[in-house]
Amino acid sequence: MPMIEIQRVAGMPKERVEIKAGSLFFDWLKEQNFHHDVDIYVNGVKLNDDDSLDFIISEFHHIQIFDQPKGIIGDILNPVFKFVSKIFSFLAPKAPSFSAADVNAKESPNNRLTGQTNIARTYQARPEIHGQVRAFPDLIQQSMFEYIDNKKMVTEWMNFGIGYYTIENVKYSESELIALDGASYHIFQPGEVIPQIFEGFEFPDVDGQEIPGPNESDEIPQYEATANNVISGEIKGGEAAIKIEKQDEFRYFMDIVKPRSVSLVVNVTYDTPQGAVTKDIKVDAYLSDAKESDDGAIISPKYYYEFFFTNLTGGDLATLPPNAIVNTSKFILYDNQFLTVGPFFSPLDGDELWVHLNAQLGDGDYANARIEFWKVDENNNEIAGTRESFNRGFPSAPKTKTYYLTKKFKPLAGYGRYALQLTRLENSNDHSILKLEEVFIVRERIKEAHEEDTLVKVTVRATEAPTGARERKYNALATRHVISYDMNSRRVDYTLRPSRSFADAVAHTWLVTAGQPESTIDLYGLYSIYESLPDKRLGYFDYTFDDEDVSLGQRIETICNVARVISFWDNGVLTFTREEEKKYPSGTFNRANTTGNGFSLSYDMTMPSGNNGVEIEYVNPKTNKKTYLKYRIEDNKIVNKPAKNPNKIIIHGCRNEYQATDRALLEMDRLIHQRMSISVQTLADGDYVYPGDLIIVADTYDKNQQAGYIVERIGNQFSTNEKVVFDGEMFVCITDHLGNTTERFKATPRGDTAYGFIADIPNIQLNIYDGMNVQSPSRYVISNIVEMDSMRWIVSDKKPNADGTYSITASEYFSAKKDYNV
Repeated sequence: MPMIEIQRVAGMPKERVEIKAGSLFFDWLKEQNFHHDVDIYVNGVKLNDDDSLDFIISEFHHIQIFDQPKGIIGDILNPVFKFVSKIFSFLAPKAPSFSAADVNAKESPNNRLTGQTNIARTYQARPEIHGQVRAFPDLIQQSMFEYIDNKKMVTEWMNFGIGYYTIENVKYSESELIALDGASYHIFQPGEVIPQIFEGFEFPDVDGQEIPGPNESDEIPQYEATANNVISGEIKGGEAAIKIEKQDEFRYFMDIVKPRSVSLVVNVTYDTPQGAVTKDIKVDAYLSDAKESDDGAIISPKYYYEFFFTNLTGGDLATLPPNAIVNTSKFILYDNQFLTVGPFFSPLDGDELWVHLNAQLGDGDYANARIEFWKVDENNNEIAGTRESFNRGFPSAPKTKTYYLTKKFKPLAGYGRYALQLTRLENSNDHSILKLEEVFIVRERIKEAHEEDTLVKVTVRATEAPTGARERKYNALATRHVISYDMNSRRVDYTLRPSRSFADAVAHTWLVTAGQPESTIDLYGLYSIYESLPDKRLGYFDYTFDDEDVSLGQRIETICNVARVISFWDNGVLTFTREEEKKYPSGTFNRANTTGNGFSLSYDMTMPSGNNGVEIEYVNPKTNKKTYLKYRIEDNKIVNKPAKNPNKIIIHGCRNEYQATDRALLEMDRLIHQRMSISVQTLADGDYVYPGDLIIVADTYDKNQQAGYIVERIGNQFSTNEKVVFDGEMFVCITDHLGNTTERFKATPRGDTAYGFIADIPNIQLNIYDGMNVQSPSRYVISNIVEMDSMRWIVSDKKPNADGTYSITASEYFSAKKDYNV
């Protein structure tokens, strides 16, 4: 029965499906679960978009389907990845550890942390590392190998990512790479000239075919057809053409892949001195082409087959005179291709052919083959004058073993697609077996430089008989080189240096990667935060960005999050604040600058979301594995034990326990102390506070939180527009002429009036309302110490409204120390 070969993922075993002869191919195809961009080859010829799929499948059809979505990994080395993910036998001799998910993996192995391997992420962006990570570089082209002195040397080209890196501690899995026998590597930094790259693409149909010897010819011919009505025939100049009436027996030769090794028998007549001689002759040849035609009649036309032959050889041909006439009485055509393996067709253009052979030989045995190749057009037709032939193989073996050989050919016809076939030159037996292992079409690329990426070339010696499946696990410690900022000169330093600083990562991402102007980011504020950290480990950021779907804002947010930093826009400038203790409020809100709408106060009777602990996930730098810190609240204390319902947090970019512990204890403190939230609608003053700011909000409905504005100051005596009711020890905060809020000061009642208080507040400039020059007076908030604490909030969100007001959401303030490990 006809067989259809299906390859869904390069490198995985092919599926072979039997289908009944006489079936309609399209009916079978539409019932299958294929992608829209499958490649279909019928007898070695790729079907185009306008080719018909509505044909009858016969016994002589050879159909291959490659169900692989098209695409490339980017512009690195310009690789074509239709065949890039093949796992070779030296890596996966039994069951390759490879899945379809690897072909379209969006996440870099640097971040996956489990089952890390080098893969070809064919449709994704290139990796971009910040800080220091254990990097598993991406494959950027198919593995290339060659046999040197009977040893298999494999070369891999991989990409660490965009940018300049310090690469050290290069390993294969957990072993030092250079400790492996025959292993070496070379790092190419951005812009560095690469002397030579061999970019290869394997012939998809070659998979260890055995090449039979001439002694196996008892199975020849594989097929034969006979015609008794020859329309015309001609043998001239080493070529032949035979035209016959259309016969079903010859359909086989119309459909097979060409050129094809055949023999033909024809009847000829030629003159001799003794008279005319008529006899049958047998000629060996290549069937180079076959055409179907008709006689042009509109009604009941007659149809013909015309066969064309090249490379005519044979004993009968040597004695055939030039004046011989081909008679129309006989034509027999034999298929002799069984002794010849191929032809196989290259998937893409190239300028070299690498042919890998192996032979199982006994003592004194040898094995040789005639290797023929020729250039083909897009329909796999041979281009005249491009055929070349070489005899290559293995000399007499000194002992019984398996031998390996790589032969490289540079076709005279130059760059293009090629077909190749092999024919063994001597007999085979059970201790003399010759196999075609792999064939590659290769592009040689000289003196290339890639301006953005750090590449690595790795060469290793493969094991001849591995005992288990292996995956690519090349890795190294990579440290990114980025720009920085000089706090003294307040200028950007564009010199690239290795850095793990989150501030450097933000600056580089914003200014270099995104190309934003320096005027759009508050670098002084950013680096002030970084310089204020009590331990620089709190500001490390070690992560790989690799998905082009991640926006600039998301990248900045991810970088800042690792250092407890919040980024926000302030009048077109990216500004930063850190989640830590705030000494002074950034704004005060009471009845004077809030509306009566949108005010709400909420309180969680239990810890937020019912969590009773925290689970922090980070990356252990020694094992490069996910590691967890687990805390819970027990008897009103923080204990280092797993919680029943923890708040699970993944800190992307954290590779040190110090930083993870700091974040864990911060989140535990938040669970304990941050139970309340408030929403308030403010007037224009809301424009001057931002996420992360400490603000004071007086509860209009709470008599212990009294507020108003200052009408007069004489020394330490303040007059107010509202009556102040004292109840125990009271404290006050006021705003200056710019709206800045002072720290809290102790307030006492005045003896002469209830509209005021006494407080030792520094002599700051105040706004005293006069109805003309001063429209917005300085405000005050006064309360006892408990209520004063409850008026402090941290802004979590701010949204402008259409009417000029602002909706502010804030969370209960708690004193977040700069470093919880202090």
